[in-house]
Amino acid sequence: VEDGFRQKGFSKDGKIGKTQVVFGLLIDKDKNPVAYRLYKGSQYEGHTFQDAVAALKQEYHIANVIVVADRGMFSKDNIEMVSEHYEFIMGERLRALPKKMQSYLLELSNYKQQWIYTKDDQQILLKYTSIQYQGRKIIATYSEKRARKDAADRTERIEKAKQLLYKPSLIDKKASRYFLKKQNSGKYQLDMEKIQQSKRYDGIKAISTNNRQISNEQALDHYRHLFQIEQSFRSFKSHLEVRPMFHWTHSRIEGHIALCYITYAIENHLLQKMKKAGQPISENQLRKSLAQMQVSLVEQGNNRFLLRSNHDPATAGVINKLGLSKLPNLSAK
Repeated sequence: VEDGFRQKGFSKDGKIGKTQVVFGLLIDKDKNPVAYRLYKGSQYEGHTFQDAVAALKQEYHIANVIVVADRGMFSKDNIEMVSEHYEFIMGERLRALPKKMQSYLLELSNYKQQWIYTKDDQQILLKYTSIQYQGRKIIATYSEKRARKDAADRTERIEKAKQLLYKPSLIDKKASRYFLKKQNSGKYQLDMEKIQQSKRYDGIKAISTNNRQISNEQALDHYRHLFQIEQSFRSFKSHLEVRPMFHWTHSRIEGHIALCYITYAIENHLLQKMKKAGQPISENQLRKSLAQMQVSLVEQGNNRFLLRSNHDPATAGVINKLGLSKLPNLSAK
């Protein structure tokens, strides 16, 4: 049943016909939570973005905001609003650019600059080039690892296309995705021209910015941190079980979200402490270690004891690096 807060709205997970609330999360580059906001389920995403940015500027007295966003996750209205009112670093649709610009960006001999960054304690090398277009700078990067993945994904889709050729009734809605084209006879065949064209884009991605002060490397570094907000939402939706929630009143829904937010803040704080202590661990490992920190009450006659659970080396490492006092194996209560 809908009320003023729980409403039917657009769900990116395809859960049509379900009541929902809209959850907006603000984090810093280390995934430390800054704030969150809740909106009624029917609230249009474009308006929530504008409201969240305006509230952030007012609450923290921020004069200038540079919006970093994946274009594929942004609505048309949001893109227009951001382009008009803010500086931005945004994913660029390479295939939507003019042919002349595509020809330049698809020519690998133009990728003469290099950018090195660290991920998971490994150095990643990207080649890049840049070009000016309609008041913004477009920076395109090339990665051999990404090129191999793009080629593998295409091969998988081609194999799927060959299977679909034996099931014509399933093709119509999927033809373009699987490199299939319709002949005059009404039958489908592999679109070899499209397959060859797709190969030209292997390993190449582009971003754009209208900020004239930041360097190419700074723009690329800011954009690559986008994955952290995606990881944060994944944590909320899976491990913290922010959904589905079995609450109906406004206050209980807000309480459920608040508890999930507090838990996330504590979890990320512990992860950051482990990282600074020189022993970075994953969220999964932290949860497993915390689950092992248990104490059982044992009664023997008139005596009561607290029996500590056994800790594996990983859990012992977490206790040590966080500076926690180790409990005795057995203590009287």
